[in-house]
Amino acid sequence: MKITLILASILLLCLVAGCSDEDSDNGAAPVTEPDTPAGLAVTATALMSLTLSWDTVDDAAEYKLYRSDTETGTYAEVYSGAAAGFIDNTVMYATDYWYKVSAENSGGESDLSAAVLGATDIPTGFTVSGSPSGGVDAPYSYLDMFNGKPRYQSTPIGLWIVVPSTGPQANLWVIHDQIEGINIYYHPTVTDYPSQTGWRYVYGDAETSIFLTPTGP
Repeated sequence: MKITLILASILLLCLVAGCSDEDSDNGAAPVTEPDTPAGLAVTATALMSLTLSWDTVDDAAEYKLYRSDTETGTYAEVYSGAAAGFIDNTVMYATDYWYKVSAENSGGESDLSAAVLGATDIPTGFTVSGSPSGGVDAPYSYLDMFNGKPRYQSTPIGLWIVVPSTGPQANLWVIHDQIEGINIYYHPTVTDYPSQTGWRYVYGDAETSIFLTPTGP
């Protein structure tokens, strides 16, 4: 009889207090997902990196940072960790990127924050390396605007990185020999600024090992 009364009392208490299996196991309320982080901002820019930070969130175990090439495009995760900040060094110079951040714990992941724009710095010049026999290896600095794009002059003078307006390589980036008046190398992709790799010979159209390292500002 006493056992029956005890069980009945426990059942009554559970009905009144709302007992659950989880509550009876650990006595704690279920963990809920954290709030969405506020204050996402780009705090520093460089040629090949963007530094971001955001406000900490109570009960967040870690944060996730996502990046897209456009504001409304697909966002891919670039960071996951406990720190409320990140240096993204997988970016390209003179390029816009969009970021969103979330907070996460054992209860789940928060909604993503509003998107924030970050733009890497614009090069003031390039250092060319890797050309056969070092023929065009040199530092190049900004000279002027030509055909709507920046033109870069080698040191010593004699070569340009430029976008010609006419000829077979019109509107493509080329490395131009000023003395001979010919284009030696070109890049097959139309871009606002010279690409680091992918340069080809004008004659023979073979790939080359030329590499451009941005400099400045």
